[in-house]
Amino acid sequence: MKRLLFLLAVFFVLVAFVSGAMAISKPTSKPAPEAGGSPEPEKPKIEKFSGVIEKVNENGKSIVVRGKVMQEEKLLTFHIDNKTKISKNSVMMTPGDLKKDMRVSIEYKKEKDKMIAVAIGVSTP
Repeated sequence: MKRLLFLLAVFFVLVAFVSGAMAISKPTSKPAPEAGGSPEPEKPKIEKFSGVIEKVNENGKSIVVRGKVMQEEKLLTFHIDNKTKISKNSVMMTPGDLKKDMRVSIEYKKEKDKMIAVAIGVSTP
C-alpha cells in the first residue's frame, strides 16, 4: 500500500513538472491580434534608382528617368506628391526645378502599380 501511494505521488510530481515546463515554453506562432484591433499595416519597402531625367510632366507630378536595372537600360516613371523631398547639395528644390538631362538619385516606394518618389537627390554636373 505504501508502495502504491509512493508511486502515485511520484506520478503526480512528474505530471506537475512536465505541465509547468510546457506552460513556460515559448509559443511557436505569432500571437493573434487583439479582438477589435486590426493588424498593423506593413511599411512599404523603400527602393533606389539612379539615372538621367528624360521627361518632366508639365504639371510637375511625375518624371521619367533613364537608368540601368541589372545591366539593362530602362525608362521608369516616378510620381511626385507633396511629401516628396527634392534637394541639390542639401538645398531644397521644388518639382518645377527639375529639368531634362539632370542626373538624379531617387528613393521610391511602390503603391499598387505606381512608383512614388519619397526623395529625389539632384547631382551637380
